[in-house]
Amino acid sequence: MSSVRPPPPCALRSRHRHLPLLPRNPPSTTISTTKNGPLLYTVADPVAAPSDSPHSFRSVGVEQPTAASFSQTFPAPHADATLPSDHGLNAPPPAPSYPQSVPNYFANDLARDAIMAYAYHLYESQTIQHTGLTPFPISSSTGALHDFTPSADVYRDNLLPLLLTLRSLHPSHIPILLLLTCTFHILGDYASSLALSHEILAIDINCVEAMSNIGTTLKAMGRNDEAYEWWWKALQIRPTYWDVLDNIVGMLFALAQTAHDANIQFASYRQALSICQFAQQQIIAADGRITFPIMNSELHRLQHVFVTTATIHTLIDAGSMYHGVADYFRAIELVIRPPSPYPEDQYYTVHDLLLATCIARYSLLAASGVPIPQEVVDGLGMQGQDPTLERITQAPFDALHVVHISGDRLLNALLAMGGGVLPVLLLLPDQVMRILMIIFQPSVGVLPSICTRATPNGVLQLPPEPVRQQTNVMTSTLLLTLAKKFQDNTLTNMVVPGIGGTLNISTSLVVIMYYLALALAPSPSTYNNLGILLSTLSPSRIFRDSQGNRVLTGSTLARMYYQAGLQIDPDHPHLLTNLGSLFKDEGETERAIELYTKAIQQKLDFDIALANLANVLKDIGRPWDAIEHYRRAVDINPDLTEATCGLVNSLCSVCDWRGRGGLVNHVGVDDGGNMIPPREPDGTVNLGWILKIIEISARQLEASYTTNVGMVKSAKPFGELLGIVQRAKGRALRTDEDRRWSACFQRFYDQRATYRINEAGFLIRFIDWIQPRLQRQWYIRAFGKILSSTVPMADVGPDFGASLARPLLPGILDTPPIPSVLPFHTFTYPLSARTSRLIAHRNSLRLSHLTLTQSWLSGHVIHPPPPPVKHKLNIGYISNDVNNHPLAHLMQSVFGFHDRERFNVFLYTTSEWDGSTYRPRISSSVEHFLNVSSWTTGAIVEQIIQNQIHILINLGGYTKGARNDIFAARSCPVQMQLMGYAGTLGAGWCDYLVCDQVACPREMCVTERWRDTRRTAPASDALDGDIVFDLDADADPECISDDWHTVMVTDHKQSFRQDEQLSIEQRISVPSAKLWHDEEVRRADMRRLYFPNLSHYISMLSTRCYSGLGLYIRHASQIDPDVFVVWLRILEKVPNSVLWLLRFPEAGEEHILRTAKAWAGDEVAARIQFSNVVSKEEHVHRTRVADLFLDTIECNAHTIAADVLWTGTPILTLPRYAYKMCSRIEDRAVTLARSIQYVPEADAGGAAVLRAQGELIELRRNLYLNRDTMPLFDTKRWTRNLEKGLQEAWRRWVEGTQFEMSDEWDACEGPEKEHGYILVPDDDPVNVTVY
Repeated sequence: MSSVRPPPPCALRSRHRHLPLLPRNPPSTTISTTKNGPLLYTVADPVAAPSDSPHSFRSVGVEQPTAASFSQTFPAPHADATLPSDHGLNAPPPAPSYPQSVPNYFANDLARDAIMAYAYHLYESQTIQHTGLTPFPISSSTGALHDFTPSADVYRDNLLPLLLTLRSLHPSHIPILLLLTCTFHILGDYASSLALSHEILAIDINCVEAMSNIGTTLKAMGRNDEAYEWWWKALQIRPTYWDVLDNIVGMLFALAQTAHDANIQFASYRQALSICQFAQQQIIAADGRITFPIMNSELHRLQHVFVTTATIHTLIDAGSMYHGVADYFRAIELVIRPPSPYPEDQYYTVHDLLLATCIARYSLLAASGVPIPQEVVDGLGMQGQDPTLERITQAPFDALHVVHISGDRLLNALLAMGGGVLPVLLLLPDQVMRILMIIFQPSVGVLPSICTRATPNGVLQLPPEPVRQQTNVMTSTLLLTLAKKFQDNTLTNMVVPGIGGTLNISTSLVVIMYYLALALAPSPSTYNNLGILLSTLSPSRIFRDSQGNRVLTGSTLARMYYQAGLQIDPDHPHLLTNLGSLFKDEGETERAIELYTKAIQQKLDFDIALANLANVLKDIGRPWDAIEHYRRAVDINPDLTEATCGLVNSLCSVCDWRGRGGLVNHVGVDDGGNMIPPREPDGTVNLGWILKIIEISARQLEASYTTNVGMVKSAKPFGELLGIVQRAKGRALRTDEDRRWSACFQRFYDQRATYRINEAGFLIRFIDWIQPRLQRQWYIRAFGKILSSTVPMADVGPDFGASLARPLLPGILDTPPIPSVLPFHTFTYPLSARTSRLIAHRNSLRLSHLTLTQSWLSGHVIHPPPPPVKHKLNIGYISNDVNNHPLAHLMQSVFGFHDRERFNVFLYTTSEWDGSTYRPRISSSVEHFLNVSSWTTGAIVEQIIQNQIHILINLGGYTKGARNDIFAARSCPVQMQLMGYAGTLGAGWCDYLVCDQVACPREMCVTERWRDTRRTAPASDALDGDIVFDLDADADPECISDDWHTVMVTDHKQSFRQDEQLSIEQRISVPSAKLWHDEEVRRADMRRLYFPNLSHYISMLSTRCYSGLGLYIRHASQIDPDVFVVWLRILEKVPNSVLWLLRFPEAGEEHILRTAKAWAGDEVAARIQFSNVVSKEEHVHRTRVADLFLDTIECNAHTIAADVLWTGTPILTLPRYAYKMCSRIEDRAVTLARSIQYVPEADAGGAAVLRAQGELIELRRNLYLNRDTMPLFDTKRWTRNLEKGLQEAWRRWVEGTQFEMSDEWDACEGPEKEHGYILVPDDDPVNVTVY
């Protein structure tokens, strides 16, 4: 039986465990055993598999040296080492004396080895707490040993006597002496341990295990300098002695981490680096070939040495990553090359590995019938060899070798396909598991270096499974670490260091690294992190399965990877949470809640799962239930911005203002719910969660200015950008244009210190600016500058697509991030105009990027429709709200009121029918009604193209479920925004916003600001100032100005006539006195019905938070402390008044009443009345009960304002912000109501009836009696005026005058020269009678 080396007496780990990637000093360094046996690890916390975040490593503790240790740094490595003089071989300490007489039948080698196996078992089966050791038991070849459990004194009572007996029989047998040395060390007999180690060296002067044990014992005695000398001597003799290397590096790390002197710290790290480099140089030649004998089972330990040097490089110079990444690459290259010797054409690199992964993907696709791109075939072709296509699709195909000999041709082809980076590879999980078989075909998918060559044929033979697993896990972890480094946004666009060539860091490169890491060592964590990355990708491809052709997107792939990971670990909290998020995005909320809840059960402090669960509860209308989960998430992680923003939004939803804090000129609320009076501009701001929202928004918006720096310069040469502008204008640039555009682009090629630019945003805006201009060129070339044709025209001329190519976004550009605050929520938060504008703009950039990177989008701009026949425009509406929703309530008659002689109307609904009557009613009035709710974006865009739409109208904006991605594709000439979202979209793909001069005053329109600047200072620098005009007259939304920001139809006249039971024609014949008398009676009856206990003399003050729209109502989130204080004061000053609020959500009632009692007392609070949610019809009719409607001031009423005005109820409103459309909608519709008086009056039967009088009542009477003739409720009139605007927008696009600073615009004399907006005159007379 071969001898077995005893394990070291400290910090032992099973040899099948795996080293973490950070060097560390274990709690106690190791004493090694025989030089012929397997090596044991010294690491205290090995990594058996990637952790939940495989790219981040666990921090580890480092043993602190005693105060007397390390008065200076250790000596540097030297070539010729001698044994330390104080323990030379010529004068070893005396060995202890023990009895020598034993029976002779143990003296033979067979009996000795059997007894030694038993001794090893005794040694390894103990845990000695007082030494801090954690030895791990090993398997014994004797089954009886497994059942034996030694006592606590086994070392002294059993093991020591046994070893002394064996030593007496075999005094020169080194394994016995080494194990005895370890036993003495554990028992604290350091002198005997040292003596035996020196005795071993007398037998074998090069016994590195004895040297290591001496070092470990000396360190235990506090003699660290001497310990270092012995370890260094052992390492010089055997550079592959990994335990000794770990001990030295760990000791130096401990010194560096405890040093208060930066020079000592730096010197310690430098010396650790030189120690590691010494070992590397002894093992590996300059050309990367291994020259020192090393077992394949130890290659992963050698990889770890390179990881250590990479870590030290980072510690020495945190700003430089070149050397660190190069070390990681060298560690990977150690295992992808075949075992030595190998020819030069098998000198594989990481560069080859990455490209071979791309080829493996195309090979897998080819096997399923998908053609390989010709560029790839050409890039791999070699003269004199079989055609590349045949070689890829037929076995055997050595992808790594073929890629290596292809040189740079393949790389250049792939970069051209990926827009400057490697193409995004979309692989199914099972395909990833097959890529190693293609990459490493000669070794059947096994890393080549751990194989052995058979003789004499040289065929690679596979290693034992434990060796393969060890090396795979280490290599996988290396790839995951690099992937994490490359995911850092600040590295985007950087050339990959240490690889040569021009390969840039990109998301596609990171995906490839994840694929390789997963293929090498599948783990739930890697599946999870890869799924997260894939879910952010926008490209898609078609794949075939049992169900036929299916579209494969990043999200669908992510789901597959999450599910594959859960097959390994069904309770993995991260996988559960991320899969739940996919279900949430797809509308499967119950499934999402189930998965989030399970994730939290597995990990109670999982902040992300808590926040996600809260988000879905809030989104389904249960914000009161979400608050608890948000609070837990914020308590666990105060920096989780999504949780903070969700918590604030949910608290606002239920009017729980405790802890809100205060801002300048705003009422604040402290943690106890007490009111904080408004402060002056120079006063102290009260910290609270409303300030956190402002700070979070500012921080997230600011982050874009430090990422993607240099993106424009690396993506496009300066001259190419000017060439694109020339293509957009259809001619060469004039001198003044060249100068202006050159100045615009030069900002990206100069030093950026003086500029503050969102480079990714500029590239996206630039393409959005180019597209409509190129699309119009196509129209003019194909049809001429004609507004209409007498007969249908077809685009049968040449294909202009090649010359009208859409500029491509750089493949390296990641999807732009968006702020945590949603655009719709900016209406209710006290944010600046710039912040509100930028939140909308950043959302538009993300939508543009996601759309422009889709594979279904052609390389050229979408071809325009032919001219309308006989001036009949095709107009398309897109809405997610053709259901029981305020938009449908207000617009249900508009679609049918369009003039069919001048318009073909198409309505595309992107949601399923909710079963209400609104969709059937609307669809019956539209000749082209299409339910595209289940269609992909590409399919919808293609349908719009086939329908030849001239003007596309967005009815959603940034509301829930809106499909702005359809508009981002620029599928038709003119695109505009209407109704759904009361604010700017901040998007280059929206040409017009339908509004009015009250909601959108001229001075708030940026195009008008440009005209003012052009008139007053024509020579001014467009790039210098608060507003930056960088794309001709288009302003950069990122500029610092707060002075610009960038309506409403009703259907009550048709839909809500049930109160009077009179048609429009019948009502005209009824005397106004009778109409008003009947309305007063109706009001009185309804008042008694809803408020039977209130006196008739009590004034009813309603608010916008009263409504009855079911799930679609605007609720209590619009109330804020500022307006609530005003309402309470009104109640105090008008004792005979009540405040009528909607009980929605029900949880808000508690908080409103509590605040009212605290701020105004019980009596005032008792006069706040609540009503339940009712149907839309009942809601509209019961609004007449209120005497006065009090509007909120942060976000003014929209739909509800129209509802209450229809019943004659006056509105009192106050626009706080000039830049918020939502704060000015009904300014022109209301006036101040001051008094109500009730006077008894006898009716026709002689009964006394209370008749109301006063200014407010007169206003009510005029509103009520004129409701059929006032323009606000004249839907047909509104539709006719909209049609005027649509026709004018079409004219401007065809003639080219829509585009400021174009040749056509310069030459025109029309209204567009004076104004950027289209002012539609209302020519019909207003027939309103004052009663």
